Amino acid sequence: GNYSFGKYFTGVPSDTPFFQAGLLYGNNDEIPGFRWIERESGEEIIFKKPESAGLIEELLAKKKPGLLKGGSSYVNLFSGGASRSTFTLSTFSIRYLFKKKVRNFDIFVIFVFHIFTFVKTFFYVFFEFLFEIWERILDAAKNRESRPEGFFPFARAMSNVIFKEIETFGAIMDISRSVPSIYLDYIGYDELSHHRGPYSFSALRTLKAIDRKIRHIDMAIKEADRSYDFFIISDHGHTPSVPFARLHGGRPLREVVRSYIEIPDFNVFEFDTGYEAALKRLLIYIRDFFRRGTCSGFIDKIFGKIESGNESKNDIPLIWSGNNAVYIMDSGPMANMYFSGNPSRVSVGEISGKFPGLIDRLADTKGIGLIAGVNDKSEVCAYDKNSKKFLSIDRFFDDNGNISGTVGRISEKHKNAGEREAVLSSIKSFCRFKNSGDLILFGEYDGRRIINFENQLGAHGGIGGEQNVPFAAWGKTIPFDFSSVDNSCKIYEFLYNKYVDGLK
Repeated sequence: GNYSFGKYFTGVPSDTPFFQAGLLYGNNDEIPGFRWIERESGEEIIFKKPESAGLIEELLAKKKPGLLKGGSSYVNLFSGGASRSTFTLSTFSIRYLFKKKVRNFDIFVIFVFHIFTFVKTFFYVFFEFLFEIWERILDAAKNRESRPEGFFPFARAMSNVIFKEIETFGAIMDISRSVPSIYLDYIGYDELSHHRGPYSFSALRTLKAIDRKIRHIDMAIKEADRSYDFFIISDHGHTPSVPFARLHGGRPLREVVRSYIEIPDFNVFEFDTGYEAALKRLLIYIRDFFRRGTCSGFIDKIFGKIESGNESKNDIPLIWSGNNAVYIMDSGPMANMYFSGNPSRVSVGEISGKFPGLIDRLADTKGIGLIAGVNDKSEVCAYDKNSKKFLSIDRFFDDNGNISGTVGRISEKHKNAGEREAVLSSIKSFCRFKNSGDLILFGEYDGRRIINFENQLGAHGGIGGEQNVPFAAWGKTIPFDFSSVDNSCKIYEFLYNKYVDGLK
């Protein structure tokens, strides 16, 4: 109808933190994935921890103003400077909750007391939970692939029902109150795609449910007292994926890497936070919140028992000061590898000298398509399997503008030289981030499925296939063409100049 529809390009990392930092603050220069290590401090940054999101947002806000000043943020990673921020990760941490003049839970309280909506949501949660159990039975009966996680039925109900209902309810209320800007993130499709694949029945069913909520918002806009421009933007796509461990008899990447290192007493750790870790984080926040009351002793006893019962061998402390460990931070089909004890980037030459044969063996490992890093001159380079050495990444372009190696597979989605140049530029920019890995591994892409270093059937975070091809829908009268976008910072520049700058 009155909307234009188009696809645009997102580079590496093709994930939500990178996109939202660019969209809400116009700066995503130092967001090297969904999880990484801050080299100078040795601090782990992971975007399932509110402390991490809050810390990164504080740094972003010092550089540029947020896009949502005076507006509302729902179920996002960053608030964008919004006055109301509901289920937004950066403002959910106890560390920041009482420092910001942000309304966090008023919409939630109103939602609970809106009886019809609350009862309807309760019914949907119950149905979604049963539907997940039923699908698990079918998965087992038909021997279908799925991502095994015990906590997922609850996570599915939360992301696919509760968050979706509350943020839609809040957005419609905000429209009726003429709130100047509203940004909400429907995360259900992303969760289901990771769990069962982007073309699974569950994922496509979730898309239909999201589409109905978009229709309700569109109807509210048409009845609003003030005019709104409505943008529907996906922050990344999804490429069907195969977990790396399935190629190696159940051995994760850390075990494969450790077998290549002949130094005794050397440790290799791999970080992949699943739903169980997210549940434990939630328990910690609830405990910290109630500790402010008079029953702190009772709360400590209860949560102490829960935490001791949930201790896991995978809860590895990150000790950055030593030089006898490698930390692998997975972001789907891309992994940042850090060699501990180095506050600055380690070159590929230094790694080859200290760990002879490691890079050659990694390059020959099934499922690893491309290895990138920086050389002694701080130039971005990638490992060439033919010459068995690192070459400047520009060398992977031929005279016709085609890209070789795993990265070349992206050309199947990007037909012209300009788009392929954007792929190269994105990889070069990403590899120059100060906190990108000393070695950066990209999963192999065969043109249909990509190898995922996490246990997921849908992937994004790296490069290859539809993960780098999100879409947008916007009003035909709006003078902006999303097909020209190769970084979400360009969307920020347009939106800020058109809607925010004039309000000063």
